[in-house]
Amino acid sequence: MVSQSLVDRATLDELEGVIGTDKLTRLVDRFTASLATAFDGADRAEADYAREAHTLVSMSGMLGCADLSQACRDFEQAVKGGGTDLAARLAALRSLRDATVAALRDLREDTPAVR
Repeated sequence: MVSQSLVDRATLDELEGVIGTDKLTRLVDRFTASLATAFDGADRAEADYAREAHTLVSMSGMLGCADLSQACRDFEQAVKGGGTDLAARLAALRSLRDATVAALRDLREDTPAVR
């Protein structure tokens, strides 16, 4: 089992209280599906990856994935600032993406409210 420290359960519980279990489940499912393929492709421009990161900042934060949200924010800023070694940052972001997807899937299996 992957550590669920990448997903803050309290944040999801709070959101569930606001939008309900069914909507939360659908939201987590859609987010997990889109996240699974985020940052894929080797022939994309850095600006494309930055736009994708920008899109994921708020959604990942809202769903309790603070580490991923911050990594996306940092990557976006690095691209805008002309940062060096973006390939290494992108590789790290992909690794965190994969770990977060695994944590969300583990959470879904272990938590009735997110099923």
